[in-house]
Amino acid sequence: MPLLPLTFVLASAVAQTGPALTPAAQSLVAAEYAFTDQSAKDGIRAAFMGAFHKDGLVFIPRAVNGLAYYGTQLEMGASLQWFPIRAETSAAGDLGYTTGPYTFRSAKDAPDAAYGWFVSVWQRDAGAPWKVRLEIGVSTPDPSELPAPKALPRAAAALPSAPAVSPSASAELVALDTAFSEEAARNIQNAYKARVDANVRLYRKGRFPLEGAGSLQRYLDPYAVTFQPTEAVISGGGDLGFSRGTLTRKDPSGPQTSNYVHIWKKAAGAWKLAVEVEVPAK
Repeated sequence: MPLLPLTFVLASAVAQTGPALTPAAQSLVAAEYAFTDQSAKDGIRAAFMGAFHKDGLVFIPRAVNGLAYYGTQLEMGASLQWFPIRAETSAAGDLGYTTGPYTFRSAKDAPDAAYGWFVSVWQRDAGAPWKVRLEIGVSTPDPSELPAPKALPRAAAALPSAPAVSPSASAELVALDTAFSEEAARNIQNAYKARVDANVRLYRKGRFPLEGAGSLQRYLDPYAVTFQPTEAVISGGGDLGFSRGTLTRKDPSGPQTSNYVHIWKKAAGAWKLAVEVEVPAK
């Protein structure tokens, strides 16, 4: 994929469109800032052990249980800093996602060593606080010469009333990804145009995120892709969910395999793709 023109990268890096924050989304932003604050105070391992759901997954690049993974890691004094620029939740406040830039340093006083963007899916079971259900990210070039993305304001929001129903596995979203796969195998441009939300966010390793349906032409390769979903989870109210699995791209040099995450939201009775993240499988 050719590099993007600098002017387009600049526009994409600072785009801040998206829905206004609901009380549930404000509470999710508060949870995100509590997460990053704990990382700065107590270290990466402690923060992730405290924030992850018991079924939470982290991509390394394959998906593994986050608590099991971070439970084996030593606290090495590295620094991971991040902040959210978008947060959105289901109407019931039981499922949501956040996204924003991150910076990694080998030590707190060391220079920046790596950059990227994260996408976190959060789940709130009945009577429980927000916990990270899925964590995935992409690395990017050094963004220091670009305008800085605008962080969401901190919110000291109390949790809304506990949802009556917790998120659950979804055959509906598995079927949706399967149908999307069949459409993308026939005509990738048409498939995405029909499926994406107007404010869709698109992530690939080594590239700055793109935002908006108008970014599709720059984001999509001309090669057919297929999705093989392995898990899908939907909010209790049936208006927000995620699916994940394996993406195969029919590149002329040979099939290219990646892990993918789709975040879907329902608008006017139709599912639309709000976020796509793709990371190499190796």
